[in-house]
Amino acid sequence: MPVVTAAIAVLLLLNCALIQWSHRLPYYKKLEQIRIAQNPNLLFVGNSLLDHHVNETAFEQAAAAHGANWIALNSALGASLAPEQRLLFQYAETCHPTITTVVIGFYDFQLTDTDHSHVADLVGNRIIGVDHRFPLSETAAAYNFGMISRAELELVRSVPMAAYRANAWKDVEILRRRMAAVGMPQVAINSMGRVDDFTALEADSTQRFDEEAQTFLAAPERFNVSFEAILAEARQANMHVVLLAMPMSPYHLKRFYSRPSWSAYFSALKRLASTRNIQIVDASTWMPDESDFADHLHLSPQAVSEFSMRLGISLAHAEIPQAKQSAAIHSPS
Repeated sequence: MPVVTAAIAVLLLLNCALIQWSHRLPYYKKLEQIRIAQNPNLLFVGNSLLDHHVNETAFEQAAAAHGANWIALNSALGASLAPEQRLLFQYAETCHPTITTVVIGFYDFQLTDTDHSHVADLVGNRIIGVDHRFPLSETAAAYNFGMISRAELELVRSVPMAAYRANAWKDVEILRRRMAAVGMPQVAINSMGRVDDFTALEADSTQRFDEEAQTFLAAPERFNVSFEAILAEARQANMHVVLLAMPMSPYHLKRFYSRPSWSAYFSALKRLASTRNIQIVDASTWMPDESDFADHLHLSPQAVSEFSMRLGISLAHAEIPQAKQSAAIHSPS
């Protein structure tokens, strides 16, 4: 009996420690960043292509020089998928009714891919779905979980050791890599880690890329479930929505975006957006040099400010009446 009691006490202490330890994780810091923001009127939504890849100051200053006074909040989170972006959007909208414009960054087929997430997939930054700031019903709806998955999610949310299992293992993996690298040729890295780790973000073949395009082209009437939910809530809140095709490296443009399947897909996407009165800004060719990219998808630190300024100018010239009204409200008298 004393052994069982001691074991239970140790488990309780470990779970309490993990709760505190989770506060240093990127997803938690992102939620705090959203919570403490001061009267934002423009919200960025996306994944790692926007997370830490927008210079908000440069964006705001460039836009202001062209007549649009935005206060930007970046809710984009690296390694997040559509359901997590939906939750982050909802959290930002709840915290800040001042938001009048939402800019959704995307590449390839993010807006239309079908999500097949399971509770076991909610690791890394995707663990945001386990955070108690989100009601269980809200999270279950974001992932379209049935009764069994919802019960599993509720169990994981109540046991931090289960919820944060992969995040704790990440430190072990980092140590393993460092030990394995001793005496080996140096691998390419960027500000986010090993470049090779991000190759999985691209289609593994042009054939697979074409197949994904055709999947949408067979029924080009809707975005995926998560983005349909974001658009519906944005419309209800009278937000103006901009879909931002993120800058792509010359390699990605040549291999994938030069294909007829992408031209057909993007044309269909624009038609769908037009029926919803949604603007699309195509920034995919804005950064023409390989040196502008840390890998095939992510901007280099040096290119971030240039991209942010050009985006600020582009959106300032767009017809966004809500943003103009908000600018009048928030401008100094």
